[in-house]
Amino acid sequence: MKSLILPDHLKSKLKVPHGILYEGCGHETMRLLKNELNSNNPTRIISVGDITTYTLIEADILPDICIVDHLTCRARISDEVLKRIHHPVYLEVSVENPAGSITSDLILCIKKAVRSGNPTLIFVQGEEDLAVMPAVIFAPTSSIVIYGQPSSGCVLINVTSEKKKEILELLKQMEDFDDDIRRILNED
Repeated sequence: MKSLILPDHLKSKLKVPHGILYEGCGHETMRLLKNELNSNNPTRIISVGDITTYTLIEADILPDICIVDHLTCRARISDEVLKRIHHPVYLEVSVENPAGSITSDLILCIKKAVRSGNPTLIFVQGEEDLAVMPAVIFAPTSSIVIYGQPSSGCVLINVTSEKKKEILELLKQMEDFDDDIRRILNED
């Protein structure tokens, strides 16, 4: 299994929100996000993170794809959050992805989920933080990717051709970016 490894020089770039930061927590943030989602009418909604997914579902917004790892800030999520994010509408799949990396299996899993059109929950054994990047690459334009920004709120990325190019350039800076990974990212 091939893996992209997050180099130290990219860590600070990835801590900066790559979309619109909605500050706050819980219901107040979701109220603001819900207004944005209603006005944008996104093609697809992809959530990355357990608390982000939970809060969206609590606000009656069912993301098309959820990517979770059953952790928040490296601590296990509560049973309430766990139960809620495993909504019966989702086809559930599991994939391994160590912290600080993006495996080819995770990339392929996200790609397959987006292309299937089925509501999917991807459970990542390891860490899902960097899954935002392949999610943006594979999401149709006019989609939205939402992820948590620790101690700040959540970030909404409007998926555009420009945003896809920006994220691809970041992926190319990761260690072990090679022709195999390039092929997976570019295949139609």
